[in-house]
Parts: sequence; C-alpha cells; structure tokens
Amino acid sequence: MVSSGSDIILLPKLKGDVGMEILILGPVKGAVERFTGLVEVSQPDIVITIGPHNFKEPVRISKTWFYCRGEGDSLDVLSKSSGTDFLSRLFRTKEGLTFSGISGVYNPSTAKFTRAEWIKIKGKIGKSKLNAIFREDVEALVELFRRSGLKRLDFLVIADSPEKPIFREVLEVTKPRYLFYPSSKYRKEKVGDTVYVGLEDAVSPKGKYIFRFDRIDSQ
Repeated sequence: MVSSGSDIILLPKLKGDVGMEILILGPVKGAVERFTGLVEVSQPDIVITIGPHNFKEPVRISKTWFYCRGEGDSLDVLSKSSGTDFLSRLFRTKEGLTFSGISGVYNPSTAKFTRAEWIKIKGKIGKSKLNAIFREDVEALVELFRRSGLKRLDFLVIADSPEKPIFREVLEVTKPRYLFYPSSKYRKEKVGDTVYVGLEDAVSPKGKYIFRFDRIDSQ
C-alpha cells in the first residue's frame, strides 16, 4: 500500500477498464473453508470480511483483503493473517473507490473513553475489552474524513448494529453510499441516501454480497 499524503491510503491499481469486483462477507465465525472457497470461486479484486472471524490460526489468501474485527476475535491471529485491519483508516483505489471500516463492537463503557484514558483509570485494557470500540476509533475516522476533501464514502463497514449510538456521527459525516454490517437476517434497505446491507453469517447463502464498480465518482 502506498500512502497518499497523511489522510488516505492509496491502493495499487487493481483492475483495468472492465470494472472492479468486491466480495463482502458477513461474520466468518471460524468457517475458513467457506471463506477461502468463496474467494476462490468469486476471484474478486478486493475481499472484505466482517467479524467475528474466530480463526484458530492465521489465514492467508492471494487477494487484497480488509477486515473488521468482531467480538472475541484474536488480534494475534488476525495480525498474522494476510488481511488488513481497517482501523478507522481511509482507503482509495486508483480506480477512485473510497471506503473505510471501524473494527470492534460497541461497549457503552469504553465508548466514552480513549484507550489512554481507560488505561489511566483501569490500569489496563482487559481481554474482554480488546475488541471494544473506544472513542478515538470514531473520532479518528471523522477527523480523517473531514480533512480528506471527500464528499462521501462509497462504502463503510462495521462489525455491529448501525443502530448503536456510537456510529451516528460517522454516518452523518461520511455519508456512505453503502453501509455493510452483521445481521441475523439479510436486510437491504435505503435509509436517506445510504443503502444499508445487513449480511448473515458467511456460511449462509445470504452472507455474501458482490459489487461490481464500473464507474466510481466519490469526489
């Protein structure tokens, strides 16, 4: 990956003039064979996964892969896998596609604090809070987006319900064309100018979504 300035991470050119395909999967939940099989069959340019992944050991695929950590995900295992944690960063392909994701799940306690503040109060971040969303996870993305000059994101990925209050400001500021999140039942609906897509677990036929971007205009 090549950084474009300090705000947006620019990805290498992924496709020519025939369009770009993105495979987005709902919670993998340990279904490694299902995950790798879908990637092999679909042959997308980019793979996006939503946690929890529940991998017992590192997983490597040959495609460009981004993920949002879910509850219970092992940071050590995922960090040794070939994917890239969104970590509230902004990404843009040379084709013009812009996207981001927020790793972790909402916790009413941690949402009020930065990690530094939490450690100062509690002494450490306990194992149960490692995949919790802290205040800086949201503030970082909001600040990056406001500095970027973008009018809206093409899509945003989260690992929790969009109804959780911590996502309100992010959605209002980034105005994503599409929002992907985990759901017990597949949902696709338009809320304002954003298409909300709730994906079932990856093992379900309704646990995957394939995009084809022929023309992107995010500016």
